[in-house]
Amino acid sequence: MKYLLLSLFLFGCTQSLPPSVQDMVPKQYDINDPVHAHARAELFELVASCGPGVVKGAAGENRCSYQVEIDSLLMTNPADKTGFIHKEDWAFQDNVEWVTPKREAVPAAFDLRDVAKNGLNTPKQQQCGDCWAWATHHGLEVARAVHDGLLVDHAVQTVLSCSGEGSCGGGSMDAVDFLKHGLPLESEFPYKNGVTGSCKYSKAEIATGWEPKVIGTPYLGTSLQYSRALMQGGTFASRPSVQEMQAAIYQWKSPLVVTVAAYSVSGDGVVDSCSSINSGGNHMVTIIGWDSEGGHVNAHVYNSWGPGHGKNGISRIKWECGAGNLNRGLGVEAKIVQYKPACEPPKVEIGVSKHILFQGNSVKLGSRQSNQKCQWSPSQGLSDPNSCETYASPEVSTEYHMVAQNDCATASAMTLIEVWGPKKEKSRVLRTPSKSLTL
Repeated sequence: MKYLLLSLFLFGCTQSLPPSVQDMVPKQYDINDPVHAHARAELFELVASCGPGVVKGAAGENRCSYQVEIDSLLMTNPADKTGFIHKEDWAFQDNVEWVTPKREAVPAAFDLRDVAKNGLNTPKQQQCGDCWAWATHHGLEVARAVHDGLLVDHAVQTVLSCSGEGSCGGGSMDAVDFLKHGLPLESEFPYKNGVTGSCKYSKAEIATGWEPKVIGTPYLGTSLQYSRALMQGGTFASRPSVQEMQAAIYQWKSPLVVTVAAYSVSGDGVVDSCSSINSGGNHMVTIIGWDSEGGHVNAHVYNSWGPGHGKNGISRIKWECGAGNLNRGLGVEAKIVQYKPACEPPKVEIGVSKHILFQGNSVKLGSRQSNQKCQWSPSQGLSDPNSCETYASPEVSTEYHMVAQNDCATASAMTLIEVWGPKKEKSRVLRTPSKSLTL
């Protein structure tokens, strides 16, 4: 994909867009000005994929089921309308948890707007590279609209200025965890229109937080899918499936905060062209539902680009281009906002992602829990591999995975115990293979 974009960009520097497309460029913009190189490259990609008719108002064929409008939003530099920063080691940070919902059928179409009796807030438009903060705060606003029936305007500036997870230059999925503190109202900490700014709250005030809070924001999937043994060139081949994401939204009536390679669309058409498959993405958005128009699953994406994106700020995109191929990487990283789920998932309180241990010593892993089954893998070096709380004294460095299950879901987490010998040398690593543990 990157080579296609590079070719389109270079081609765009020397070739002209179709006349009917150029005619649609607002007079205040010079599409050939280098400052608009990104918009020009995007238009070339769209025309190459769909034909000139993909641009609203332009004459010519449109092989796709959607259109884009050449407006101020499309002309905006991507740095001011995206902002997701991928962390290569995100799976190996402290307190990372995964969850998978129980297996059950989902309807062909579902949307949280149909569950929220008063609808959802109309999305506002970000003013810098703070999509990560907007997607996070949208997660709480959508959840409250669904479960409380309230349209609450929460303060996105609190995430931007106080979470410590990013700035106007971008941020990561870690920001979603800030919702465990809750958020104040917009009137208490108004948006600074594209300025990171300083936090107006003390550490003590943030620790106390604001009501209501979410109970959890785990990733979708299992820790076994992200074992160090499965890394290829420092990256993961694993990702949640569309079916897992649908089940999480439907069963828990909760939005997903996900990553995506940003795309432009005007109106209610479906972005059915396939590109940037399983991309790490450059943008964070919120998924609120899906439909099956055209014979495939179309995700309903709640964006932070204002009402001009899609229809009233919400767009539709073909979710999968072949089994396991997420279109534009929609959901390669996905977190579920657990506000008031119909059932409460099990807990996997492992804590730190890495311990350093000298041979012969032990460390406590996990914590006591009730109403759930737990199992650890591998079992070597553990006092009780079938308890939620156990003690580990491995002879060699070992990556341990804990899987917990109840009637609601399956949750998991992992930690690496790095064992050092008498000469203070690291031992070899025993790594857990994928799918080696079942409950």
